Amino acid sequence: MSNHDIPSGFRLLNRNSPFSDLTGPYYEQVDENGKHTVLGIRLTNEHLNKIGVAHGGTMMTIADNAFGDAILAHYDHPVAFVTVTLNSEFLSAAKAGDWVEARVNIHRAGKRMIFAGCALTVEGKHVFNASGVFSLIEKRQA
Repeated sequence: MSNHDIPSGFRLLNRNSPFSDLTGPYYEQVDENGKHTVLGIRLTNEHLNKIGVAHGGTMMTIADNAFGDAILAHYDHPVAFVTVTLNSEFLSAAKAGDWVEARVNIHRAGKRMIFAGCALTVEGKHVFNASGVFSLIEKRQA
């Protein structure tokens, strides 16, 4: 895949995650302050199920990654967190070649819990919604 397949305004996102390397590559848009705003991914055959549409696990993984990026961008200091719940609604199929954009709305970010929603779109059409609850944890020392 070449960079001309990626919409203008998106840059490659290095997640430093072996799992994300398998499920990506992911791209991001940032605001004027350099904070993450949108996660993007071009679907390939590797993202599809046996009937030729995006696997449900692919869509959930995109949303979970988008939640993570949005939560990190929400705070002015480094945080660590884990997913507590992730609820999904599959609205329409996505296929190979589709550019999927994930936008997160953080509803509430407390001292211990974060509540958020995520919408995945293809050409402006909602194809997937998710809501999640995340727990802030103490960051482990490497």
